[in-house]
Amino acid sequence: MTGRTVIVGAGVAGLTLAERLLSAGSDDEIVLVEREESPGGLARTFSTGGFHFDIGPHRFHTADPVVDTYLKHILEKRYITIPRKSSVFMAGRYRNWPLSIASLVGLPAGVLMGSLVDMLKKKSRSEVNSFADFIRSRYGDNLYRFFFRGYTKKFAGMDPELMHPDWAEAGVNRAVIDKRVKADSLFSLFIGMLAPKPVHTSFYYPSEGGIQSFCDIQSSMVQRAGGALMTGIPAEGIVQDGGTVRGVTMGGGGVLEADRVFWSAPVSTIFPEAGFSFIHTLVANIGLKKENPANDYQWCYFGQEDLCFSRTTVPRHFRHDTVPKGADSICAEITVTDEDLKNGIDGIQTALIPQLESVGALRQSQVEFIDWKLVRETYPIYDKNYRKKLSNLTLPKNLTLLGRCGSFWYNNMDHSISQALAFSKGERFERDFWSR
Repeated sequence: MTGRTVIVGAGVAGLTLAERLLSAGSDDEIVLVEREESPGGLARTFSTGGFHFDIGPHRFHTADPVVDTYLKHILEKRYITIPRKSSVFMAGRYRNWPLSIASLVGLPAGVLMGSLVDMLKKKSRSEVNSFADFIRSRYGDNLYRFFFRGYTKKFAGMDPELMHPDWAEAGVNRAVIDKRVKADSLFSLFIGMLAPKPVHTSFYYPSEGGIQSFCDIQSSMVQRAGGALMTGIPAEGIVQDGGTVRGVTMGGGGVLEADRVFWSAPVSTIFPEAGFSFIHTLVANIGLKKENPANDYQWCYFGQEDLCFSRTTVPRHFRHDTVPKGADSICAEITVTDEDLKNGIDGIQTALIPQLESVGALRQSQVEFIDWKLVRETYPIYDKNYRKKLSNLTLPKNLTLLGRCGSFWYNNMDHSISQALAFSKGERFERDFWSR
C-alpha cells in the first residue's frame, strides 16, 4: 500500500513504528501527530535550572533480544548501565524491593505470622473474579489487607473488589520487572528471600538529559528519513467512509487525510461510548538544595492510604548529573481521577511537602522549588468488564490500535517497542497475560 500513514501519538510506540517504517523504505508518507509540544508521550523529561525529571522511574529493561538490539541501535553508545535499587515503605521504614530477609526486620509480628499461616494454609479452589481475589489466592489475605488493598485503592481510585484480575497480573509484573525474579506466589517470594545469590537487575539509561533523549533521537531519525512530526496539535477522532478509515480530525478544525492510521492516543477519544477510563498522574518535581542521604533508592512505593503519593523517584540514582552538583531532587507521583480534578487539587498540593517530610524524603527547609505537572491518561483502568469492552470494538479497516493508551494495555516501554516492531513488519502481536 502506498499513500499516507498517520501515526497518532509520538510516544515510544509511535516513534518506534515511524522510525522502523521509514528505515524499511516505506513508500508511504509518514506523519506523526502529537498533542504535546514535544515528542516522548509518557517518556518525556522536564528540565529546569539544571534539574532533569522524568515522569516517574523510566528506564530500559527487557528480556526480549529483538527489543534489546533495537534499544542499542537507537542509543548507540549514548547510554549507561545502572543497577536496580528500589524500595517499598512499610511499617515506618524503607525496605528493599523485591523483599529480602533483612527487609522483614521490624515488620509487625502479626503481619509476619499471618503471612506464614497464609503460606502454609491449604488454598481453596475459589474462582478468581477480581484483583482482590487474585492477590488473596497468590499472596494470602494477610498481605492483601496489609499492603495491596490500600495501595491499589489509592493508586487506581477504585475498590480492588471491582477490578479485573489482569490488573494484578500486569501490576505485580511491572513492580518486579525482572522475569528471573519469581513473585507469582507467597511461597515464591519467600524462596526468593532465602536465595543465596539474589538476582541483580540492571537497566539502560541515556547518558545525557533524561529518558526523553531516547525519543528525541528517534524523532530526529524520523525527520531525517523524510517523516513529518506535528506537535502541539491534538487528534480528536477519525473519519470513516464505507467502513474504512479516511483521515484524522484535528484540533482546531480540519481533517488530515490518511490511507492508514495507527492510533496510540487514548482509545476513549475515538470510542467514547465504550466506557474506557484512565487515571491521570499529578507529578511534583521538587528541587532540593542539599543531598538527602535518606533517599537511598531509585524509586519507592508507598501503600499508606493517608499519604497522597504512591511512588517517589530520586533522579540522581539514575545518573548523578540529573541534578546540579551538591543538590538533590525527588519526583512524587499522585494518581488522580477525573472526579479529583473536578473537585480541585489544592488540598493535595498543600499536603504533599509535610507528608514527604513525615517519611524522611525531604526537609521543608531544603526545598528549592516545586514544579507541578499534570500528565493525563497515564494508566488504563481495568474494571471487570474491560475485556468485553475491547472485544466489542469494531475497528474500521486500516485502523490499528497501538501502545499503552491506544491498546488500553498496562504495559512498559519495552512492550510498546516490541508491539511497534511487530506492526512495522505487518505481524500480529499478542499481549502478555491475554492467553487465558
